[in-house]
Amino acid sequence: MTRAAGIAALIAPVTVVLGWAFGALAQPNAYSSVHDDVSDLGAVTAASPWLYNQVASNLTGLLLVVVSLGLWHALSPNTLGRAGAVTLGVSGVGAILDGFFRLDCRGIDSGCVNDSWHAHAHKVESAFTAATILLAPLILAFAFRRIEGWRSAWLPTLAAIPGLIAAEVIFSTWGDGAATRAGTLVVFAWIAYLGVRLLRVASVERGPTAAG
Repeated sequence: MTRAAGIAALIAPVTVVLGWAFGALAQPNAYSSVHDDVSDLGAVTAASPWLYNQVASNLTGLLLVVVSLGLWHALSPNTLGRAGAVTLGVSGVGAILDGFFRLDCRGIDSGCVNDSWHAHAHKVESAFTAATILLAPLILAFAFRRIEGWRSAWLPTLAAIPGLIAAEVIFSTWGDGAATRAGTLVVFAWIAYLGVRLLRVASVERGPTAAG
């Protein structure tokens, strides 16, 4: 489980970037990754919406759930560690739902009004997912500080929060779309870091088993 979670954590940044990149390329030239919302890529009116909905959202969300299960296993029985793992898992579930609760239209569509039930659900889910993805590194940082073998990870994990905020502030000078993407990439860089740590833990766990 720990090894699977480590691999999933390294794959997740790839799936989200590929979904964004190819999803943006599929849109008309009027769409701008710098200015337009990333969620527009999965809207009902979007071109090739599956690139965002099924790759960047559904698949990435499933990978985050796997990461959370691996963290639960690796950090047990620490209560705070389990809480952080669950919080990350909830953000993964939110990402999965993001691919189902779609906007009605893109910002570049004439007369675009997102007023359907699934568009409203998308907005609520997005806010909730953003909150949990911000809360997860905070909880896990203080959990890592108390756990032998993970203590060196607590400051890099805590740094993910100001790193996210700084990235969004800096890139907001170009546009809202750029700010959202930059902040999200900081989070996924941290998740990849967790993947490396989980693989190390898995190799330590495997050593005694192989020796036996």
